[in-house]
Amino acid sequence: MGIREWLRASDSESTVQPIGSRQIDPFGHPDLHHPAPNTVLDIGGSHGQFAKEAFRAFPGVRVYSFEPIPECYEELLTLKEKYPRLHPLQLALSDHSGKNDLWLSHFRDSSSLHEMLPAHTEAWPHTQIESKISVEVTRLDDVARNLKLEPPLFAKIDVQGHELSVIRGGRATLGGCQRVMLECNFAPLYKEQATFDQLYAELHSLGFLFDGFISPLRNPQTLEQLSTDAVFYKPQTALAMDLGK
Repeated sequence: MGIREWLRASDSESTVQPIGSRQIDPFGHPDLHHPAPNTVLDIGGSHGQFAKEAFRAFPGVRVYSFEPIPECYEELLTLKEKYPRLHPLQLALSDHSGKNDLWLSHFRDSSSLHEMLPAHTEAWPHTQIESKISVEVTRLDDVARNLKLEPPLFAKIDVQGHELSVIRGGRATLGGCQRVMLECNFAPLYKEQATFDQLYAELHSLGFLFDGFISPLRNPQTLEQLSTDAVFYKPQTALAMDLGK
């Protein structure tokens, strides 16, 4: 999300375009007619880019933004003054709880619990690692017990190569989502990053169907596709069965 925002070079307020009396849902295929979420899990909140898009697309939604970097978390707290239904949490999500090193990038959106690889800085030199900081990590399933999760739920996971660990630490919560959108890398951008096949298999095991790719990100020099956002969804019957367990 961060690199895409940087390439865009502007923060447009017209992400969602009206068609007659209906708005386009920017996070899925228009023919699927997904229900609008009442709750969004913004995992990798950064500066609030996705949260703002969610509020534009889904008026009245409640957004929980998980962000471990102190200065970015402070930005989310400031953003909450404009969006009272934004709830920032200063946490990184994973498959365990405790403390972890986070590799802090000059371009904060590229920071990760995984060490950055040369392919990343070759494509985007401004993302060099600045330092390491210690951050608190926890499992989504543990923290979700204390959140007000009104369905339908939409989860966005953008954690720079750590997506698989987030899913494995949040299977019960994510299994109740109607949609999951996550970043997946096709080139080696971070050490031990998950492959698309791994992410697909993990979400498929939770009953999700693959919607498609949006927002492809390419190497500015070679035009090789390095990453993209992948969207998965549950048919309403599958969601109802999960929520009824």
